[in-house]
Amino acid sequence: MGIINRFLLFVSMIGLALLSVLVLVLCMGVLPESVWLNEIHYILSRRETVAVSVVLLLVALHLLGVSLRGRAERTHERGDFILLQGAEGGVRVALPAIRAMAERTLLSLHGIRMAKVRAQRVRASKNAPETLRLVLDLTVSRGTPVASLTEAAAAAIRTELRETMGLEDVAVESHITAFSDAVPAGKRRVV
Repeated sequence: MGIINRFLLFVSMIGLALLSVLVLVLCMGVLPESVWLNEIHYILSRRETVAVSVVLLLVALHLLGVSLRGRAERTHERGDFILLQGAEGGVRVALPAIRAMAERTLLSLHGIRMAKVRAQRVRASKNAPETLRLVLDLTVSRGTPVASLTEAAAAAIRTELRETMGLEDVAVESHITAFSDAVPAGKRRVV
């Protein structure tokens, strides 16, 4: 639930609490019935009351829709990723370990100057199994073909994860954040 929906919920709950306090005061007979009935007749005859009622109805329907709508996928960048779960316990791999392994693999590739990896545990829905997603922020050298480099980077990481941890079909998302001004290692100038 976003910040705007939380604010709308907060305001409507304050209004509902005030309305319930008003009903309690009226039921206990603090005000004479003739006084508050006259005020209610006046309020119900105003056009502003209809407008406020329509706005409150729309807000209530919107909040109902938000609460009934399915949740978006949940991602976590902390904690451990469970590889195996058995009767004796589970095998867990820390996300920083997966991140460090992926960064070492990326830095060994030709054309990548700097790599930052975000390892995320992703759960699409409440009952869905948890999967692993890697988001790569790469700085590549100038003159390097980006398409083939990102494909090679994803393939190298998937191979490393398959051989080391037995993980198949890991989602890898590549972002090129910068191009380095340094001359690529394979293209040295002759002086």
